[in-house]
Amino acid sequence: MACFLVLLASGVGFFSAYFAFYGSALNLLPGEKKTAFHSANPNDLVFYENLYKFPKKNLDFSEAPVAGVIPHHLLAGDLIAEFFSNLAGFDYDTIVLIGPNHFNAGTGKAISSAIDWQTPYGVLPIDQDLLKEMTENNLAMVEENVFTNEQAINAEVAFIKKTFPSAKFLPLVLRPTVTPAEAENIAKTIFKASKEKKVLLLSSTDFSHYKISAEAQADDKKSIAALQDFSFNQVYDLAVDSPPATYVLLKYAYLSGAKFALLHNSNSALLSGKEDIQNTTSYITGYFEMPFLPEKELITGNILNSAVLPQANDNYLKFLFFGDLMLDRNVGERIKASSSLDYVFSDLAKSGIFSGNDIVSANLEGAVTKSGAHYPPANKFDFAFAPELVGGLSKYNFNYFNIANNHLADQGKNGIMETEKNLINLDFAFAGCQDHEVDACTAKIVEKNGRKFGFIGASMIYGALDENRLLAEVKKLASSTDLVVAQIHWGVEYQHKSAQNQVALAHKLIDAGVGLIIGHHPHVVGGLEIYKGKPIFYSLGNFVFDQDFSLDTQEELGVKISTDGKDFQIELLPLISKVSRPRLLAYKEKNKFLEKLASWSIGTEELKKQIKSGTIEIKNTRQ
Repeated sequence: MACFLVLLASGVGFFSAYFAFYGSALNLLPGEKKTAFHSANPNDLVFYENLYKFPKKNLDFSEAPVAGVIPHHLLAGDLIAEFFSNLAGFDYDTIVLIGPNHFNAGTGKAISSAIDWQTPYGVLPIDQDLLKEMTENNLAMVEENVFTNEQAINAEVAFIKKTFPSAKFLPLVLRPTVTPAEAENIAKTIFKASKEKKVLLLSSTDFSHYKISAEAQADDKKSIAALQDFSFNQVYDLAVDSPPATYVLLKYAYLSGAKFALLHNSNSALLSGKEDIQNTTSYITGYFEMPFLPEKELITGNILNSAVLPQANDNYLKFLFFGDLMLDRNVGERIKASSSLDYVFSDLAKSGIFSGNDIVSANLEGAVTKSGAHYPPANKFDFAFAPELVGGLSKYNFNYFNIANNHLADQGKNGIMETEKNLINLDFAFAGCQDHEVDACTAKIVEKNGRKFGFIGASMIYGALDENRLLAEVKKLASSTDLVVAQIHWGVEYQHKSAQNQVALAHKLIDAGVGLIIGHHPHVVGGLEIYKGKPIFYSLGNFVFDQDFSLDTQEELGVKISTDGKDFQIELLPLISKVSRPRLLAYKEKNKFLEKLASWSIGTEELKKQIKSGTIEIKNTRQ
């Protein structure tokens, strides 16, 4: 059977230290034009040869592997060399290297290159025929500038050329917004091409990030099991840098009839000999070998249409929620001084939590007016943001905002109208009226993956809500959508525990048809509750703010939720913000925070145990 090698690369981690040592991303040879080649990084023969001197585990294959997985962090360069050493002697026509678009460069969701690559072992030529196949089927577009600094590709090409000197090559980088269905189409096209030429499929993907060694190994255990079991439904929830690239890998391996065999599992703490490192990157290497499917399935040649092929499960929607997002006052000054929203979000972006979500949402705490204008009368606490600044949030995959809060009306009726107009022009979905109002602006339907989700935005700070009207809106949404999410601005400032009126309203909302409640306003994190199998987060606290005066106002919570409308898989993401720059809490601080979160919450000891673990699973199979 023909084989095809797809190398899936992702992650950042220790590469920053590597860059500081080895220099620029393009090391061109004397006399070369800048556009003649892309380049391996480093383009240094001695560097790679030294990696091959480390002890290696040698495997015997009865047949050439059809796929595999490797890291691209060169801290783990000896693991990459070990992986390729086991493939020496196999003859492949084409290697396809798929990785993440680390810097969100270019415009396409899937991007490739037509330029050959210079390596210390010679030139690695592009497979122009396969490139044409990908572009003509609208599966990729050519954008060369994307590859100048893309370590997902340039860290691997030297290993490929050394191991497969006669092979051609095709790089492909994927944005995190590539859906399972789109990833499946890429895998199927590559699989069809593998029928025409001798090719091999490998994967170079970095896994768990920013956790201690023990946590990273626990994450990797789940990832390895998913690779072994072809758990397609879990891929976008794994601790992996590029879920789309991993989905392509797994789908291609299944189509090829291969099974996964682990070669090595480690992380940066173990490799560096510093097991007390708080923020690790983990690595998995392994191969997909033949055969896996029944022989009759392999013989028929109809595997692309086989009933046994697991299909992309788009029933689960992936949410990422944060609390209050305010871009004015001291936050605005800090952003202006640094000239970029990266000042605020760069630490979180490195963790990868913005990737692989269908909805990324926060409470937008203020009006969006022309140039961020403030209109009279002036208030003591008065927020407004320029559309250009808010538009920059799309870089971090924000696509939905609650605007129902006590600051939406800071710039008056004109400010509210401008906010709605500007968010529409910026292509952000939103819901919510000004404080204590319930009207047509309260509800919004968002369609994702062929399913409808209803959003409610409500605020009850300076006045009572018309609960009957609010519950009527919920019932209307519940009758026409798969899930209703209520985002509510409520509670007492700086109080961790929810008030009785909050609990009472939350229960009424769920009884009326709400499936998930996200709360904010107190500027501190509040407890959570599971009521009739539905999660209630009473307050996620601040997200981006300038309340630097206490630990409580700087401790924050993000929540990553995967749901089909009935069952919920929840990951708690404790954050700490310093001078308006949120980051994930380190291991010890995270555990302390989760202990406090459990104490603020309403529920059984079993729920509190789950809260302390950082993950909550809710099964509503009875429904």
